[in-house]
Amino acid sequence: MHHHLVLLTSALALSIFQPAALAEAVTDRTPTRWSWQEAQATVDGKGDLIWQPHPFVFEKGASVRYIDFEAGDDSNAGDSPGTPWKHHPWDPQAAGKSAAGSGIHTYVFKRGVVYRGKLMVKDAGRSNDPIRLTSDPDWGTGEAVLCGSERVTGWTQGTGHKDIPEPEKVWWTDLDFAPRSVWNVGDDGTIARIPLARTPNWKVSNPNDVKSEWWVWDNPDKAFGNTITNANGQAVHLGIDTRHIKDKPEDYFKGALIWPEYGWVMSGPYPTPVVAVDLERHGLGFGGWTGGGTGGVIMRNMRYYLEDKPHYLDDPEGEFWFDKKGQGGRLYLRLPDDTDPNATQIEAGKRTNLVDGENVEHVHITGLTFRFTTPAWDITSSTWDFSTKPWGLRASMHPGCVRVWGSGQDLRIANCRFEHVFFPVRIRSLIAGQRVDDVRIEDNDFRYTDAGILSVSDGSGWGYAQLRGRLGDVRIYRNHSLETGRRPKLFGTGTGMEVSGARTVEISGNVIERSYAQGIDVHGSKVNGMWGDVPFTRTLIHHNKVWESMLNCNDYGGIETWQGGPFYVFDNISYNALGYRNWERYSGTDAGFGHAYYLDGAFKNYHFNNIAWGKAKDIASPVVNCSAFQEIISYQNTFFNNTIYNYHTGSRRQEPMAGRNKYLANVWDGIGRHVFRHADPARTEAEGIAREAKPTKTAFALESNAYARNVFYDIAELGILEPSGRWLSSFDAFKGALVRNRSMVDELGFLTPSPPLRAPSKGDFRPTANSAALDRGVKVFVPWALSGVVGEWNFYHTGDDPTHIIDEHWYMTDYHVSRETYHERPMYPLHGVNVGVEDYIQGPLEDWIPGVLKFNAAKKQYAVLANADLMKPFSFRDLKKSRHEDATPEPCTIEGEALKSPQVYTSNLLIETCFKTTPGHTGGVLMEKMTGSGYSLTIGPAGGLLLRIQGGDASATVQSKTRVNDGQWHHAIAEVDRRAATLTLYVDGKKDTTAPGVDSSVSLANDGDVHVGGAPRGNWLDGCLEFLRLAQGTLADADTTIEELYAWELDGPFLRDFAGNKPTGAGRDAGALERIDEIR
Repeated sequence: MHHHLVLLTSALALSIFQPAALAEAVTDRTPTRWSWQEAQATVDGKGDLIWQPHPFVFEKGASVRYIDFEAGDDSNAGDSPGTPWKHHPWDPQAAGKSAAGSGIHTYVFKRGVVYRGKLMVKDAGRSNDPIRLTSDPDWGTGEAVLCGSERVTGWTQGTGHKDIPEPEKVWWTDLDFAPRSVWNVGDDGTIARIPLARTPNWKVSNPNDVKSEWWVWDNPDKAFGNTITNANGQAVHLGIDTRHIKDKPEDYFKGALIWPEYGWVMSGPYPTPVVAVDLERHGLGFGGWTGGGTGGVIMRNMRYYLEDKPHYLDDPEGEFWFDKKGQGGRLYLRLPDDTDPNATQIEAGKRTNLVDGENVEHVHITGLTFRFTTPAWDITSSTWDFSTKPWGLRASMHPGCVRVWGSGQDLRIANCRFEHVFFPVRIRSLIAGQRVDDVRIEDNDFRYTDAGILSVSDGSGWGYAQLRGRLGDVRIYRNHSLETGRRPKLFGTGTGMEVSGARTVEISGNVIERSYAQGIDVHGSKVNGMWGDVPFTRTLIHHNKVWESMLNCNDYGGIETWQGGPFYVFDNISYNALGYRNWERYSGTDAGFGHAYYLDGAFKNYHFNNIAWGKAKDIASPVVNCSAFQEIISYQNTFFNNTIYNYHTGSRRQEPMAGRNKYLANVWDGIGRHVFRHADPARTEAEGIAREAKPTKTAFALESNAYARNVFYDIAELGILEPSGRWLSSFDAFKGALVRNRSMVDELGFLTPSPPLRAPSKGDFRPTANSAALDRGVKVFVPWALSGVVGEWNFYHTGDDPTHIIDEHWYMTDYHVSRETYHERPMYPLHGVNVGVEDYIQGPLEDWIPGVLKFNAAKKQYAVLANADLMKPFSFRDLKKSRHEDATPEPCTIEGEALKSPQVYTSNLLIETCFKTTPGHTGGVLMEKMTGSGYSLTIGPAGGLLLRIQGGDASATVQSKTRVNDGQWHHAIAEVDRRAATLTLYVDGKKDTTAPGVDSSVSLANDGDVHVGGAPRGNWLDGCLEFLRLAQGTLADADTTIEELYAWELDGPFLRDFAGNKPTGAGRDAGALERIDEIR
């Protein structure tokens, strides 16, 4: 990631391997340098985040052009405030000198003026010399507005339309365009959206249930699965409502747009036409949410409403209806209190996109207001273009006030306001060969949107099998939103901030209030079902507040991650991720399905210092929150030092077969049912006991999970862990199951009778004076993301075998296709030789487990990964073509160089390790795979690091200047850069030595085993290893430097609390916040 340098300083000198007092002193005076060191928000030490945008600063380049839509003239020179153009040169309506204008300029829109037009990008800026669309506070007053609507005048009272109720109260006017959205702007600038004519005339009268006034299916004879045949003979859904689908003619219902909820999950209402009416059964027929047929489930007690018929234009509080004829038609309007629309300002949406381009380079948009855009007329149309195989995307159904639809570079959208629009910002790289990079969306305010906040995406999408357009660096800082995603498009839910497939992304300092769907939603690497090698991605999501989300859907998270990591999710707040499901909630037996943090097929996540705050834990409450953490198919995730308050379930885990998760030092305060629902529960306690007594067909890798130092208060039950679903209600029962299943760590934690938090119901999440959380936190090592990691060992073993040293690398290889099979992909655990439990000791990087393997040369100890194991081919079946092409699974075999493993061919190479030796030790192997050809990192004869590589007749060697055999802990990186043909050694955060290497024509592949800490021949290490990883990429390949990596790993945010405080007691406190206000 091209991290924003907040303040340039000299390289950090901090090292865990220095004396503790010196390390602390250096840390305390180290200024911020890297973007992830900045909160990007004001942090309240009680556990809150406050939006703190950077102020707008007017910037201009060498050439300036002025735009005044009200008083400008395109025949003017346009180069001064006194001679402005009316139109921007990118506006198709531009004429004269404006239309002829091109090149790199700063375009200044006059404040206090509304610009009505669409800009089609046709010029590109340059690096450090962008094209700017902006406003100048010294030219005009108020806001510079780019508007998607036209002001509508010339209203006539009364209509002869036969289907409009009370026609004398309705006004009309004819338009040459077709609006889907209408607003009334008051004299004081207050904006009120006028609803499209609908029945019932619902309002959001209950902020906790935005659909409380919708109609409800009662489906009296059959709860779901009712169907009817449409005019084409196709079976479609039949929703039955005996209370409302009656006493009206068929024409009253047929042809209306219906917005139904659907299930079983997701449930976001979608627009589709009523295609059949059965008045005898009180039913309406309509297509499924996938675009016809019976996709989804229409369940009893799900809700719906109807709109877009003249019959429904009857609300005395205001509605409109548009009778489309060709490209235009007649607009009918009834205003609140039957106001004369000629006496007020009526805006009708005309444009969907306001700044639009297919190749947008070096364009900065700042200090502008975007308002009143409308969706395409046919909101029931598919977002897909079915004319190609695989399918394409219909551009008209993916609008944005600011849209980049293809390629882009250096795109900045800052200090803008987006209000009362369909969708604010959409940036998408579409097809192979296209790329978007260097995107910055910062300090904006988004309010009252239909379909969400922003979407920045690669070319991926449902059903694709191959990588398409690519996405580079994305940074989203310090934005605010309110009431977004209220009327989503077909196939959408109204997702807030969406990023998919970025190489690097940082989302920080954003405050998202009342999102009707997810608040933050990020796909890493590539989406499920896609082939393609993605060796590197890095995602940071920190210091964001998502305040009330999923008001209109379920099965998502306030903050949600998908696919490949590493994801670093820290110092966030997620409150009231509702996920309300009326079809179950009415019975008081369903907790909805909203989650504060959702890992939806997400791998290699680090969640720490987060606050999850639910609105209610009681399942009978209409605002009960389902869970703080939800995982499905996910593994290799670590949850530590988080605070969870007021949930029905603390942590849910579905399809947990892979194990490989850690739950450490979290505070669980107020859990209405299970703290850990880590398997599907048996229906009864007796059933669970009976299942446990029988052989199971499903195996969970419980030996690779860890539960330790958690603090529990006011909980109902501990949970479910085993495949049998056996109820483990008590602390002792759950702990006993951990012991019995030989979990990696089974300490579990502490059940306290006293409140551990001060006043969580009021938002004060600090520990109490005598909290059980004090000094019960954990220190967890969180490696910084590298490129092409093929082995990562933290030197802790599975709970059932001290010789089995877990591999925790993550690499989204070409053969990581369908997420359900990721856990079957090769991993590379080390096997300890002559190693026992007693050889694992505590180290400086982690304190929750003996995570150091102490090697003793006298015992001839080492660890090995057999070449035969890492070269073993494997086969599977999966789709090789897109689902759009009716593909069927095909056999696939991965072997040889296609396997991404510690067998290194012609790629770059990086070995990172944390180690110490006995004083004066030489010759010991840290890591090697060398038989004729290969690589070797050892302690050299002079006591420094010695890196050797060899391939055929080519070889290279480099030795460090720094002695590392001094009995102290050291951090080291050995790097082989093929492009530069160099070898480089880094010691304790600094470049030590560089020497000539070999280029990519030289293969290091060999038949030897991987050896760590020694080898069968000798060269046994006298010393300790706490961390080791191997990557087929350099630091540069991971868009980082030794200074940044070292700063993160040795002084990163996981070593502080939510508020940035270091531990003040004997150790870190459990939960998100350290107690610092009193000496203890």
